[in-house]
Amino acid sequence: MRQIVILGNYSQIQSEDDPELLIRLDQLLSFRVPGAQYSRAFKGFVDKSGKFQRWDGVRKILTGDLKFPTGLVPRIQQFYSEQNIQYTVQDQRPAKSSVKPDLDNILLKLKAIGKEPYDYQLAVLDQVRLHDRGIIKSATGSGKSLISLLITCDLNRSTVIYVIGKDLLYQFYNLYSELLGTENVGMVGDGHCNIRNVTIASIWTIGQALGLKKNEILVDSEQDDETLNLDKKNDIIKMIETAKVHQFDECHVCACETIQKIYKHLKSSEYIYGLSGSPWREDNADLLVEGILGKYIVNIPASYLIERGLLARPIIRFMTVPEYDGEIQNNYQSVYKKYVVENPVRNELVLKATKQIVDQGYQTLVLFNNLSHGRILYDMIRQELPCAILDGSDSAEEREAVKKQLTEGKIKCILASKIFEIGVDLPSLSGLVIACAGKSSIKSIQRIGRVIRKFPGKRFAAVVDFADNCKWLDKHSKIRYKVYKSEEGFDVKWNKKK
Repeated sequence: MRQIVILGNYSQIQSEDDPELLIRLDQLLSFRVPGAQYSRAFKGFVDKSGKFQRWDGVRKILTGDLKFPTGLVPRIQQFYSEQNIQYTVQDQRPAKSSVKPDLDNILLKLKAIGKEPYDYQLAVLDQVRLHDRGIIKSATGSGKSLISLLITCDLNRSTVIYVIGKDLLYQFYNLYSELLGTENVGMVGDGHCNIRNVTIASIWTIGQALGLKKNEILVDSEQDDETLNLDKKNDIIKMIETAKVHQFDECHVCACETIQKIYKHLKSSEYIYGLSGSPWREDNADLLVEGILGKYIVNIPASYLIERGLLARPIIRFMTVPEYDGEIQNNYQSVYKKYVVENPVRNELVLKATKQIVDQGYQTLVLFNNLSHGRILYDMIRQELPCAILDGSDSAEEREAVKKQLTEGKIKCILASKIFEIGVDLPSLSGLVIACAGKSSIKSIQRIGRVIRKFPGKRFAAVVDFADNCKWLDKHSKIRYKVYKSEEGFDVKWNKKK
């Protein structure tokens, strides 16, 4: 009889000798990599030994000895069940450590400081107690850091929380240390390496400790300018290998090489969870995320929180950008530079949109991709409104100073790069101008999440996006529109061309 043997973070199919089923299992745990056809490996090349090498563009997860990440066990079970094939599951993992939860104590502390959890946050624990791994999909603004804290206290074991970027690093650390005490909470990142029973860790720093180059770490996110003290490398690796609980914030990044490498070092893990408001992928790599985290165990949509008055309702309007009056080379980089970055007509529309929503009383965030674009917009907007600009090179102190200027009314808006797409805790923001283009569904939702967080007197958030009219970007605008429309509770309108 076929056996699925759970060895730890990896599992193995045993006693499977049907060639046809082996082929289908291989296909089940494979996916085609978008854009692979443009790679050198796909086109074929001669290696140093003189042999011709070629890749078919397919990423295979199942190894030659039929091993695979344990999060995919339910997928294999479903496969065999659908074929009416009998199988057994053997869990050979060591018994989990026995501890007493510390939840009651932390609930009393939260109540005392006015941060008593909502019922939906506590309900997450019911699912966590049933699953030793899983994806917790919880809309931006739902309080994922508090949910993470509740999970940590309920499990009450050595824990590492992995985050992207400095803002999230300090956001999680401040909450945890306030409730658990600085003697119990450590920080790895932004020049710090203080490891405790519970440690908030920057994926950038972890990636460097594991030997990855900076340009290999989270290539789909803006790099934070932090450098690892190599003397701490072994301490960080030991932390990863000995922790019992691992939580990955913004867990859609679990498909990246950094997290895949971290996963191989989780030698003592007993529980693994991912939290995100948008955990899906657009590059077919969901299998890699599922392999680490398993299936969805919680879904808290934005519409549910909007209906309860816990999030502001976003009112999203598209401004139509005219066709470009000039020549553009036929490649994406040139189109983006000419039509988005250096296009005076489009940039004037960004200025117009910013002034309009600021004049209506909204604290506004203007997002850009390229720093050169941000500088152009900043030079335009600061002539009309008091504002500030931030990018990945700014320190945590500089970011906090700008946030303070906004909340105190000294500036009317912040222009920011991709660092503000995730994790920024600035609930007073209520206006958003998306000056950058792009088709990413994940980023589209994350951007909206920056301005719909609960804040006294805030019922609505004003969002302006742009309906571009040029090659590639027109389709990307329509994709973003469809993503917004797919979220119940979002008020979205596309301005038709006149």
